[in-house]
Amino acid sequence: MSGAQTSLYIEALGKVQARRGPSVVDVGPSKQRAVLACLALRAGQAVTAEELQEAVWGPRPPLSGRHLVHTYIARLRQAFEPAVPRRRRLNVIAPAPSGYRLAVDSGYIDVCRFQDLVAQARLQAAADRHRRAFDLLGEAIRLWRDPALTDLEGLLHNSEEIEALRHRWARAALEYVTAGLRTDAASTVLGTAERMAAAEPLHEDIQALYLSVLERSGQRALALARFADIRARLREQLGVSPGPSLAAAHRRLLDGDHTGDDLDEADLPAVERVPLDVGPVRPPWRGRGPMNGALIHRDVDVDALVEILAEHRLVTVAGPPGCGKSALALHTAARIRDAFTGGVVVAEVSDVTDGPQLVRRVLDLLDADPSSGDVAETLGEQQLLLVLDNAEHIVDACALVVDQIVRACPHACVIVTSRERLGLPTEAVWRVHPLAVPAGLELHALVNNPAAALFTQRAMQVQPGFRLHRNNAAAVATICRQLDGLPLALELAAAHLATDTLDGIVRRLEDPLRGIRPARRGLPSHHRSLHDALKRSVDGLSTDERRFFERLADVPSEFDLDAVRGDRDAESPEVDEQGIIDKLVDKSLLSFINRPSGPIYRILGVVQHLAAEIRAANASLGPAPGR
Repeated sequence: MSGAQTSLYIEALGKVQARRGPSVVDVGPSKQRAVLACLALRAGQAVTAEELQEAVWGPRPPLSGRHLVHTYIARLRQAFEPAVPRRRRLNVIAPAPSGYRLAVDSGYIDVCRFQDLVAQARLQAAADRHRRAFDLLGEAIRLWRDPALTDLEGLLHNSEEIEALRHRWARAALEYVTAGLRTDAASTVLGTAERMAAAEPLHEDIQALYLSVLERSGQRALALARFADIRARLREQLGVSPGPSLAAAHRRLLDGDHTGDDLDEADLPAVERVPLDVGPVRPPWRGRGPMNGALIHRDVDVDALVEILAEHRLVTVAGPPGCGKSALALHTAARIRDAFTGGVVVAEVSDVTDGPQLVRRVLDLLDADPSSGDVAETLGEQQLLLVLDNAEHIVDACALVVDQIVRACPHACVIVTSRERLGLPTEAVWRVHPLAVPAGLELHALVNNPAAALFTQRAMQVQPGFRLHRNNAAAVATICRQLDGLPLALELAAAHLATDTLDGIVRRLEDPLRGIRPARRGLPSHHRSLHDALKRSVDGLSTDERRFFERLADVPSEFDLDAVRGDRDAESPEVDEQGIIDKLVDKSLLSFINRPSGPIYRILGVVQHLAAEIRAANASLGPAPGR
């Protein structure tokens, strides 16, 4: 399997399941999942059929227990290796003496990965590399979607093994919180400290550590209130006053003195219980999140992206300006967020100008040292989804960074939104198209139409009483059709209803590039007007490409290459017209249709408006030298 493809990943530190990329693999009913859980807890070791029976049914398995275990194994093998002939499905669950062995690399089993990360963190801490130790511990803690291991406990009868695993979490959590105090990252570890404090409400050392985290997170008043609550609970339930560690933490709160907050590993308190009702732990989300509300008519696109990421770790979402690439990528990332324990990182790069600036943007979102200059090294083996949004103007720099990530980071996936694909051999491309527009101007043509639905939704945000009806159907249909069903254009047009009428918006369409320009904030600059969104694509064209682009002002909406071939005299330089039109397709200024009669190209009406505008501007300047 190539490094750019996704691998099978086994999870037991939450719901027991398997994933291929962000897609969940169906591993069957509860008893079958119990067999998988037992193999995962002893990954790499031989587990006999008798041990599997006892783990699944306890000391009194049914008479058919052995046969059922073999059946469950066969079904799991089929789920994990469906394309492999039945007798050769031995790559994931291998045969072992009197039983079976999970043969997946330890980096692809969350239980093993957790233990490896904690061991690495302790080595780093012993070498006084405390920031690296903190990062590794954080990655290990995030693997636990449910510290109580509720699903695992419901599947297996071996409670001692599960309890030992819980205590490993508790120990790692204490080390993580302490490392957070040592590295001035108290806010980052606050959630874990809260869980520990909730698990041990009368454990004074843990409560003292929690008070320190609260105070260092800027919540001194809450820390003082918490101390008062703990002191009252100690008196009421145990009849004692706060001991030395809790009293010292209280004095530090009053004095603002952080000395003594940090504990050495040997001084970490023992934990008798672990939290049983903390709920699921969601992976972090860093950067811009998706807009509220559902996407209009993009369910097929989201499903397709999830399926692609199940096979490939790099996908570029490409399409014309304003077609909704960013919204699609962010909603997809939100849907599959829980598949990445390192979370989602969204880097908005529309204002980035070069490779070093791109690297600094991503490292800043990762809370990493920007001076390291290496995103791939920082990501390491984190299970993380990186979204690079609006990257068409820095395709070469983006391709270099992404290629390094895909090659060096086996658990990272990348979504890039761009009008132009990166051109990497490891890249999968999903092209996004404008929304379908109404076929007519009558109301029935607008019912269930995607473009009309989006315009109506955005119009209702500006005018809550707005409704689609017989009297305004023609105007709405005209707006949708003349704006080519581009989501950005429809949203910009609807925003004008704050100060204009529907008929006024229709009149603006005589010059949509200048007329559709409402006041908008909170978006990249090129998403605030239709003109700026389109011009961004043309700015990257060469001189010959721009001259060719001007010819598109007069072509039909669908045309072949002969329609735009120029007349040349003997002194005119030869132009690779096919190469230029391929470049315009690659930059999403044109779309390509493969028909039996030959290749056909399609151009959006708003793109033609821009071609006409550029041609008129150049004509007013007179002929260029040498033309």
